[in-house]
Amino acid sequence: MKEENNYLFKFEDFVKETLAEEEHRETILNYGKYYGSLEGVALEDTEFYKNYLSKFDVSGMRIVGPDGSEDDFDYELFTRLVVASLSSEYELRLDDRWKASPKGVPVVDICLFVKAEAGSTQRLSTALLPYHVYKLHSIYMREQMDLSVMLAEENGDEGEDSLNEDRLKQLKKYEERKKQLFEEAKWYSLLVSDE
Repeated sequence: MKEENNYLFKFEDFVKETLAEEEHRETILNYGKYYGSLEGVALEDTEFYKNYLSKFDVSGMRIVGPDGSEDDFDYELFTRLVVASLSSEYELRLDDRWKASPKGVPVVDICLFVKAEAGSTQRLSTALLPYHVYKLHSIYMREQMDLSVMLAEENGDEGEDSLNEDRLKQLKKYEERKKQLFEEAKWYSLLVSDE
């Protein structure tokens, strides 16, 4: 993962902000009961990152975000959060500009499918505003912390096995989608080299 210092979303700030929010404070407090305080803890040292998020290999591709915000967020972390989520759906799509000139590592858009009361919508990572990217970091981070708490509370129960199975399925689904994406990227590269 890249250095966090220059990014708009910083894990340490997220922890402080969440503790200050009445609505979400319990997420941090409950996580602390089972895994210790998050004060001064790097994201990479959390239970959910070490035991789950880090398993999602995002190497070999470059995720694109909104134009002009490429350096504002760690899109490798964003990708891990999206694809590891058990509460939303996504697709990995080759960027149209890359498909037109497939050189270097594949450039990828993430298409998020969001369910709302009015129905379901989809958004490409390139169409999100930086505010949305920041907000999604927070939402997905809280989800991972809540899942870690559920694992700790269900330690030895059937619920723990079920949650671990769901996590494993999510990881396998991502690996299959990434493999398909690379096969498509290879096809585009071959297509252009034949011209």
